[in-house]
Amino acid sequence: MKKKILVRGPALSQTGYGEQCRFALRALRSREDLFDIHLLNIPWGGTNWIFEDNEERRWFDDLIIKTKPLLEQQRANPNNPLFDVSLQVTIPNELQRMAPQNILYTAGIETDRACPEWIAKCHQFADKVLVISEHAKSGLQVPIKAQDQAGAPIDFLLEKQIDVVHYPVKNIETKELDLNIETKFNFLTMAQWGPRKNLANTIAWFCQEFHNEEDIGLVVKTFAKGNSEIDKKYTEASLKEIVDNFPEKKCKVYFLHGYMNEQEIHSLYADPRIKAIINFGHGEGFGLPLFEAAYSGLPVITHDFGGQKDFLYAPKKDKKGNKKLRAHFSKVNYDLNPIQDEVFWKGVLEPGMLWAYPRESNCKVAMREAVNNYGLLQGEAKRLKKWLEVEFEQNKKYSDFVESVWGGKVFDYNSVDPQDLPKISFITSVYKGAEFFEGFMEDITSQTIFEEKCELVLVDCNSPDNEEELVKPWLDKYPDNIKYIKLDNDPGIYAAWNMAIKESTGEFISNANLDDRKSPEFAEKLSKYLHAHPEIDCVYTQNLLTKEPHETFKNNTSNGQFYPAEEFSTEAMLRGNPPHCMPVWRKSLHEENGWFDETYRSASDWDFWLRCAFAGSVYKKLNEPLGLYYFNPNGMSTSKENNTSKQKEEREVFKKYMTKFSENAT
Repeated sequence: MKKKILVRGPALSQTGYGEQCRFALRALRSREDLFDIHLLNIPWGGTNWIFEDNEERRWFDDLIIKTKPLLEQQRANPNNPLFDVSLQVTIPNELQRMAPQNILYTAGIETDRACPEWIAKCHQFADKVLVISEHAKSGLQVPIKAQDQAGAPIDFLLEKQIDVVHYPVKNIETKELDLNIETKFNFLTMAQWGPRKNLANTIAWFCQEFHNEEDIGLVVKTFAKGNSEIDKKYTEASLKEIVDNFPEKKCKVYFLHGYMNEQEIHSLYADPRIKAIINFGHGEGFGLPLFEAAYSGLPVITHDFGGQKDFLYAPKKDKKGNKKLRAHFSKVNYDLNPIQDEVFWKGVLEPGMLWAYPRESNCKVAMREAVNNYGLLQGEAKRLKKWLEVEFEQNKKYSDFVESVWGGKVFDYNSVDPQDLPKISFITSVYKGAEFFEGFMEDITSQTIFEEKCELVLVDCNSPDNEEELVKPWLDKYPDNIKYIKLDNDPGIYAAWNMAIKESTGEFISNANLDDRKSPEFAEKLSKYLHAHPEIDCVYTQNLLTKEPHETFKNNTSNGQFYPAEEFSTEAMLRGNPPHCMPVWRKSLHEENGWFDETYRSASDWDFWLRCAFAGSVYKKLNEPLGLYYFNPNGMSTSKENNTSKQKEEREVFKKYMTKFSENAT
C-alpha cells in the first residue's frame, strides 16, 4: 500500500524554499511505487512564481487540482485524516498537524542557533525534522532556556529525529548568454538585497580593492522582493548609491535583475568571463548558488560558517597517504558576533543569536589572490567538482530523501513471496472481553494472509462473559486457523500468553489484544520484513492512538496521534517499551531467553524485551502506522485502579536493568 503524502510548501515560488520544495517533489516522484503524492502550494512572501510551460510544471498543477477536494473533505471532518503523512516545507513557525505523521523540511537559519519558538513548534508538531545541512541541524540542537513544571530553570533540548539530506548535482546543458560584460576577469555574487547577505559591504570592498584596475569586474545578480520593474529600480538605485561612493574607480560593477531559468543560471556559472563566485554574507542555511557554482567547476571564495561547509570540503590525501577533508575553496576568516538590531525578526531572528562577520582584509586578500593565482584556485575547483558529481549524485540524493521520509531503508515487500513466509501465531488472553470480541475477530481474520499463514491461539482465562459462545461461528469458519483454550481459573495475562506460545505452531509470534486493531497488512508486512532479515529478532511499528472504543484502523479519531515508540536502542528500551502492544518476534527468543515473568501483572512484556535486549537481541522499528492502540481506561496497564501496582512493577523492572546497564557501562 502506498503512503498518501501531502506536500505543503512553496512549490511554485522562485526562491530557495521553492527549489527545496521542488527537490522534495522530484525525490518522491522517483518512487511513485511508494508514495501517492499530493500538493498544497503556499505563497512565499511577495516572491514571483515559476511560469515555464513544461512537463514538471503541468505535473505540479495536476497535483494541486487532485489535492484540493481532499483538503476540503479533511477540513469538514478533521478527525478523519485523509493523508498518511504530511511533508511541510517551511520554517517551524508555520508548522501544523495535518496527518498522522508530520515531517518538517526546513532550511534552518543563518545564525548559530534557532530561536525558542522554532524549537517549541518542532517539539509540538513535528514527528521528524529534515534539514538541508549540518549547520541547520546543529542550530536546532542548541539547548534553549526554559522552566520545568515547578518553575525551575532548565536547558530544553529538542529530541526529535533530525536527518540531513543535501541537494543533488544537476546536469544542465548551458548556452552562451548575451551579457554586456566588457572586463576579462569577473567575480559573481548572487544574493537577495538586504543586511543578511552583506551585499553592500561586498560591493564596497570589491570597489576598494580593484579601484584602479579596468579589466576586473563584479557581476551582482540580486533582487529585493521579486522580479518587478519596481523592484528592479529599487535594487539598482541601492547598488548605485554604493558604487557612487567610488567615482574615480576603473573596475566595473554589473547589475543583473529578473528571472533566470535553470539553464541561464548554470550558463552564468559556465561563462568564461566569470572566474569565481564570492559570498561575504553572514551565513547560509545551505548556500544553493555556491553549491551550483561549485559543481559547475567555478572557484568559490567565502567563509565556512553555514551549510556551505558540507560541500566545500572534500577528501584529500596528506603526505602519509591518509585522506582527510580539506577546503577546496578560498576560505575567508570571520568573527562570530551578535546579529544587527535592524534584522531582528520576532520568532525567527532574535537577540542573542550570532552569525558570521567576514573580515574585510581577508575578503580583499582572497579576491586579490584569485586574480594573481587563478590557476591554483581553478585546480581546487576542478577537484571539488569531480568529488561533488559522485557524492551528491542525483539518484543518491533522491534515495537519501525517500529513505528519510519513509523512515529507513526502503524495503521492497514484493521481494518476498507470501508463500515463503513461515506461520505467524497471534496469542490472545481472553477475559471480560465480550464487548470487543466481534470487532476483534473481524479485524484479525481480515489480515491479508490470515487463512494461508496465520494462527490465532485464544486462551480464555475463565472469563465470566460469553466469549466461548461468541467464538463458535469463527471456529466453524476457520477450523484450521483458530485454537480456543478454556481454563477453569484466571492465571493472569502473562501466564495465558506463555500457554498460548507453547500451544502455538508458528515460527513468528505476535500478541493481539481484544481492544486494539490492526491494518489488514500488519501480519504480512511485519512477517515479510522479519523473514527477509534473519539478523532481526523482533519488529514493531508505529501505532495510532485513540481513546474511543470500537474503532477500526481505517476509520478512527486518532487525528494522526501516535503512541510514542522510539527507534530501538538499549537506552530507549530503558526509557519505555518501544515494542509496546503489537510487535512480531521470533518464537526462538523464548528458547534463548525464557518466558514472560508470570509474577508481574502489567510489566512482564517490558521485562522480557529488556531481558532479550541485554542478551543481544536485535529489534527494528518500521516507520509506518500499521496498528491502532486503544487507550482503554479499564485496561490492565491503563486503569487508575492498577496505577499503584503498575508503577511499583515498572520501578522494579527499571532498577533491575538499569543496574545491568551501569555494570556494562563500567
